[in-house]
Amino acid sequence: MFRWFAASILGGSALLALACNDETIEVVPKDVCYSEMRWVGDKRGSPEMFPGRDCVGCHIDNDGPPLALGGTIYPYVLQGEEALTLQTGTDCYGLEGATVRVTDGEGQVFELTTNKAGNFFVEGNPDDFAKPFRVELEFEDIRPSMATSPMYGGCGRCHNPAVPTDPGFNLNPTDADYQNGTARIGVQGYSPNGPDTPTVEQELRALAGEED
Repeated sequence: MFRWFAASILGGSALLALACNDETIEVVPKDVCYSEMRWVGDKRGSPEMFPGRDCVGCHIDNDGPPLALGGTIYPYVLQGEEALTLQTGTDCYGLEGATVRVTDGEGQVFELTTNKAGNFFVEGNPDDFAKPFRVELEFEDIRPSMATSPMYGGCGRCHNPAVPTDPGFNLNPTDADYQNGTARIGVQGYSPNGPDTPTVEQELRALAGEED
């Protein structure tokens, strides 16, 4: 059986501990984290912990509550070196309120809503989660879908610009150990101030003094 994160917190008590402790969040400039918040609570259990990391692998390595799938949504998509220069922080909070629709290998659908940190997750044994799975994202009028069908549910393993990109990049990996550095999962082209205003990507480039 799986349990997943919806509009309110669902899950084990270990995940809820100290979730509202202000000492777990650091306020930072936008060129560090666009959200101006990042996680500094180390391993204190919370649904907001370590956004952007490989949630599944981290819980396995640290004997945390088992997760079948987990990741973080950001309000931008930045590729390669640009991702590392325009957003320099680690464990940056992402986008709250995005819908993540996951369809597992047996057709079961999990509809998740990102929390304050941009995190979403499905609790359960990762070995019991049917793979490959498909992912669709929805936020306001933007509805991208993932081109690949992953065999592993720790999204941050591949969605990490700091990870070296394999020159033989394969859009349909069949190996659960597959790893290939790519952009954070995000909402490309999102304009937080409404239509005909700069996108988040354009805001960040302007902040860095770069032309779009």
